[in-house]
Amino acid sequence: MKIRFALYHIIILLLCSSVKAQHIQSSTKKILDEFDEYQLQNRSLEASKLLDSSINITALPVDLAYLYAYQSGIYVSMDSLLLAKKLADLSMKNAQKAKSKTAMAVAYRAKAFLNNRMDMPDAVVKDALEGLKQVENTDEDLATKYHLNYLLYGAYSKWDDSDKMEHYIHKARYCAIKANNVNLQVNISNGISSMFLTRYRKDKQHALLDSSFHYLKTSYELLKQYPEKISGNTFVITCINLANHYLDFSDESLSTRQQRAFDYLDLAEEKMIRKKATSEKWGNIFGIRSSFAKKQGDLQLSEQYLLRGLSQLMNSSGNYFRLEYAINKELADLSLKRNDPRTAFSYQQRAEELLKRSFNEQQLFNAQKLEIQYETAKKDQELKLSKQREDFRRRQNYLYGGIAFTLLIGLIFMFISYHFKLRYSIEREKKLAQEKDDAELHAQMLLKLEHEEQARLKAEQELLDIRKQQLEKEALANSLIIDRKNNTLKQIQEKIQTGEASHIQKLIKEEMLLQSDFEEIKMQVQELHPDFFNRLSEKAVQKLTPLDLRYCTYIYLKMTTKQIAQVLHIEPQSVRMSKYRLKQKFGLGKEDDLEVFLGE
Repeated sequence: MKIRFALYHIIILLLCSSVKAQHIQSSTKKILDEFDEYQLQNRSLEASKLLDSSINITALPVDLAYLYAYQSGIYVSMDSLLLAKKLADLSMKNAQKAKSKTAMAVAYRAKAFLNNRMDMPDAVVKDALEGLKQVENTDEDLATKYHLNYLLYGAYSKWDDSDKMEHYIHKARYCAIKANNVNLQVNISNGISSMFLTRYRKDKQHALLDSSFHYLKTSYELLKQYPEKISGNTFVITCINLANHYLDFSDESLSTRQQRAFDYLDLAEEKMIRKKATSEKWGNIFGIRSSFAKKQGDLQLSEQYLLRGLSQLMNSSGNYFRLEYAINKELADLSLKRNDPRTAFSYQQRAEELLKRSFNEQQLFNAQKLEIQYETAKKDQELKLSKQREDFRRRQNYLYGGIAFTLLIGLIFMFISYHFKLRYSIEREKKLAQEKDDAELHAQMLLKLEHEEQARLKAEQELLDIRKQQLEKEALANSLIIDRKNNTLKQIQEKIQTGEASHIQKLIKEEMLLQSDFEEIKMQVQELHPDFFNRLSEKAVQKLTPLDLRYCTYIYLKMTTKQIAQVLHIEPQSVRMSKYRLKQKFGLGKEDDLEVFLGE
């Protein structure tokens, strides 16, 4: 794989909000301006401490709504989702208390940003639209309107809705220009460039590629004209996008393309050395340099660039396991091309270790995401029940008021005339009957609420079970892939130790041929229900070994004898013998079809 990024399509919600709501305190405005300056300089830790100290000394709800929303965004960028959710809820609570529409918009922006990080575009669209509804008739906080429109652009880009993308990116552009915020204008140009590049990859119309490059150049001109107003992250991203264009799409000679790309990469690297941007971009910078070296046939130089990028990532304070894994995989491929299987094996081992660490990190992230989704669903259900109870109490009060009024009228008539006494008695009996019916209705409604509560608890339990099954499916699929990789690596190691170098190339070629097929197999294995293996063990008349279970999985996925032999690195005859033994273990006759049996 290539260790480089396509044109960036990002949402930076924590950067440059130079136009703030006018009704917050001047001291809070000053703090948010200072916060923006820290963000421009990639000093997130100091920005977070500034917000913490400000929150402790601020009492007005409208100011707290802003401070909590901005602090939530910082924790989202750090993948501390639970804390970010708590801060976003505090922002919303204070915005509601202040009854401020601009504060409500900022709180919805914080929620949408969190949902965007959790890859929930439906929730992003819902929250962003609610936020825009609060400020649709005012330009009091243009930065917040910009971010809400950009979030909608990002959400619709995931659905490849080109019309909606263009609509919201231009609304965001209007806000950025009217706010006179150069950093936001550069982000907009990069976003529009990314939109045209996506269309080009779909339609292959050269005019779209020209438009994409035009907006990249527009971003760069703003960088040169207003360097002090552009964040380090935005600066580096723009340079990487331009370098990437010359790598993939320029029609000039390779040497000219490399020179132009390296000029931009040098500028980006200067910012990175000064720590003006986040560390993961080192992988992009040296990944593009490595790709140019590979195009020129200099595999050793390509490897050196990748090692430099890997060194920068490992020396940084963050965890970039997935990016380090990709670089090690690329280094392993380069070593194989240079006929150095021993080094390739070392890189591959490191890549497998990083993959496991990345998987564990993703599991922690998913756990936070599930907990937030569960709490959100629980809160929504509680709010719904609360509204139902309030509606019931209101109707109950109306009912009691009506009964009291009727009784009062009856008493008045009783004292006015004796002649109406009999009629009053009849009316009273009717009212008593009505009261009885109302009491029964009340009891039925309480019983219904109790049943609905039990159904909700049952649904929550079923949701947890489904999530647990999904994690088991993913673990099963990844374990099959890791087993196959480990078997291949073990055979390569054995060939190296025995000196049978001629067979190593054959194993590598077979591995490359199986790679594309196995990716599809992985997706199919993930669809297997975790009870599949339990049912196999129940049907077997003899105990099944782990290898028997793997055979059953491959046969169930309709892999041919040849494919199974290639995956397990054995002879097809061995596969046929294993199928025959499996039929015996399941008590099947000669006329029974093992594949049909497993399918049923």
